[in-house]
This record gives sequence, structure tokens and C-alpha cells, in this order.
Amino acid sequence: MIAIELRTDEETKAPFQAYILWFFLGWLGAHRFYVGRGKSGLAMLLLTLSMVGFPISFFWWLADSVRLGGLLQEDRDLVRDRIARETLELKELY
Repeated sequence: MIAIELRTDEETKAPFQAYILWFFLGWLGAHRFYVGRGKSGLAMLLLTLSMVGFPISFFWWLADSVRLGGLLQEDRDLVRDRIARETLELKELY
């Protein structure tokens, strides 16, 4: 169990980096790309570049200041589940 947590810590996204991306490049959706939300990151990027959607993108950016912690936790949970599955599959082989 400890090995799973250690690998999870190594493979999850770093919160500091996610918040730096959110603060400086968040209006382009960079933080969403970082946490594996490519489709919504692309939508945010296109909204910002269209200039018409910039106000929407701005409020989305503000909302993500609150949501980013949850997105990071979802990423961590997915990584932990994947590592646990891989560990169980390896145990079944031996």
C-alpha cells in the first residue's frame, strides 16, 4: 500500500505548478491542459482568442481558482486507481 502511495505522489500533477499555470496562463486554459482536461482547455483557449468569448473565459478563469484543487484531486484519484490496478495485475501474474 505504501508503494502505491509513493508512486501516486511521483506521478500526480504538482499543485504549485498547476496554480502558477492558472495564475499566469489560465486565461488560455494552460492549467486545464496540465491536469488532463484538454477539451475544456481548448474551449477556453478558443474563447479567449475569439475576443468575443473573452468575458466568459475570464469568469471561467475565476471559477477555476476554486475548482483547481478538485481537478487536482480527481487526477490524483485516477492515478492512484491506475497504479492499484497495475499492482493487482502484476500480483495475479506471479
